[in-house]
Amino acid sequence: MNRGQDLDSLIARAQGGDVRAFELLLAGHLSQVRRFARAFAGSDHDADDLAQEALLKVYKSIRLFKYQSAFSSWLYAVVRNAFLDFAKSRAGKERTKEDALDDQHGESAQGDPAADELIHREQEKQRLWRALRKVPVEYRSALVLFDLEGCTYDEVAAIENVPVGTVKSRLSRGRAALREILGESDDPAEGDENHAEAGTPGSTPSSHLPRRDS
Repeated sequence: MNRGQDLDSLIARAQGGDVRAFELLLAGHLSQVRRFARAFAGSDHDADDLAQEALLKVYKSIRLFKYQSAFSSWLYAVVRNAFLDFAKSRAGKERTKEDALDDQHGESAQGDPAADELIHREQEKQRLWRALRKVPVEYRSALVLFDLEGCTYDEVAAIENVPVGTVKSRLSRGRAALREILGESDDPAEGDENHAEAGTPGSTPSSHLPRRDS
């Protein structure tokens, strides 16, 4: 049995109510879903809860998968919609609370250049995540899927159910919003919506987004 047949078998079993098959089906996507959730939740703890809610929605919707797209595209479409619903409902109540920087190593590591560098990198990473959470939601998911998760234009278009041109526009606008939130001067060359065509999955023009191991 080849990989495609294995996947089809797991999908069929999951659609029949086999919880173990569903767990195996999602095993390779859990870390990506959690990272995706970090862009919409106010803290890592909230991200875990949000990821669980999204996966529960996937479980409840698995029987609706009809092979009209790749399973991974369908999965992230369901997850994305769950995150967008969360973001919209939260926006109506309050602004996303910023994470408090973790300074638990501040005293014990004082004077250690290597430790200071690690602390600086962690603080910078948290600053970037906070900035990403402030990017408008319609651009945020495209940034995460393309620049962080390494999806292709076609994959993001399938997940978001929009033309590839719209994906490129959202990426360009999202990157510009991220630069503005970070307080950086905009580069006209990078601000052009067509500039997104020169991009590659896994990188932004200014290399801001946290990498996959972040």
